[in-house]
Amino acid sequence: MGRLWMIAFVAVLCTYLFFRWLPPLEPFSPTLFLTQLLFSPFRTWLAFACFLLGVAANGALLSIAVTGAVRLLSGRRLRLGQWLLSLAALGHFYWAFQFHWRLAALFFVFSFFYGMMTLRSRQTMPHRWP
Repeated sequence: MGRLWMIAFVAVLCTYLFFRWLPPLEPFSPTLFLTQLLFSPFRTWLAFACFLLGVAANGALLSIAVTGAVRLLSGRRLRLGQWLLSLAALGHFYWAFQFHWRLAALFFVFSFFYGMMTLRSRQTMPHRWP
């Protein structure tokens, strides 16, 4: 359960930092974006690193949520606390969609696909349930 708390914390924190550190995108100007990338590269690269780490953490949460839903619907045993924590941690996407819906949709799609790709490995290795 401690590992899941850490994953949830990383997912929420990386999502926030990604949106906070990314250069302004409304209205999108390639000149402004490239200027920010050149004159503030550390902040931009940190935003990209938070994107990758956040996608991995959110993908793990989505994988746990989908696996838990399938187990619940099929009547198999389920770790209810972990499933509810993963669903609650995914609630930060509401805030992300309120902040910038296009970036949040992109972030969610990447997280969803990463979570579904890791879903197969979780099903073949039952001892790996976080």
